[in-house]
Amino acid sequence: MSESRRVPFFNYPALFTSHEDAYMEVMRGVLRRGAYIRQAECESLEANVAKFLGVKHAIGVGNCTDGLTLALLCAGVKPGDEVIFPSHTFVATASAIKIIGAVPVPADIGTDHLIDPDSIEAAITPKTTCIMPVQLNGRTADMDRIMDIAERHGLMVVEDAAQSLGSTFRGKRAGSFGRAAAFSFYPAKVLGAFGDAGLVVTDDDAIGQKVRQMADHGRSATGEVEFWGMNSRLDNLHAGVLDYQFSFYDETMARRRVLAGM
Repeated sequence: MSESRRVPFFNYPALFTSHEDAYMEVMRGVLRRGAYIRQAECESLEANVAKFLGVKHAIGVGNCTDGLTLALLCAGVKPGDEVIFPSHTFVATASAIKIIGAVPVPADIGTDHLIDPDSIEAAITPKTTCIMPVQLNGRTADMDRIMDIAERHGLMVVEDAAQSLGSTFRGKRAGSFGRAAAFSFYPAKVLGAFGDAGLVVTDDDAIGQKVRQMADHGRSATGEVEFWGMNSRLDNLHAGVLDYQFSFYDETMARRRVLAGM
């Protein structure tokens, strides 16, 4: 008779205990300096992820839902605009669209469980301004077809890349296709913080600057409040932990691939 065993969805304590000494050293460094918000560790993480993805700008934010909201707003999605997204996703995708006053329009998925380009075409109306593909389960959607649809119809693309850091399509990283994208560092992600954390990426200088300001109450580098914003800055403790993990991220992904193939 075989022994039954309960396997947790994610071993949350092991996230810390697997590298406990290294994490404590990172956190002591942050705490002893009193470097809590947008300090060297955050800047290092942003630069390292931007280089990894091949994008110009990476901005740490409080969580991926905020990141999606900021990406949509700063890319130019307006109240009343329709945004097409896949029906198979977490609620945050649709809520980020809804919370800025836009209209979430679900599209069907294909055999890969990602957004179906044919369904995107069928959902386009005169009010459609944006397509939001969701890169899920280690896969990236058919971005050749999606970008072609967007170009033909004059639409922007903002990626929900929450769980796809390192995923590729034809050699190009998820999150680097559209005007902007957001990633999640929720603890259960392959790169996970000890709480909520996220990142917005873009190649557009204006979008990058606006996301950075809007995530910090609309303040400029000089501290002037130039427009209404929100408080969604990636705290430096999380950034330090994430940057440490990112130093061996290639090995982490390789191990995941081995386990997935067993």
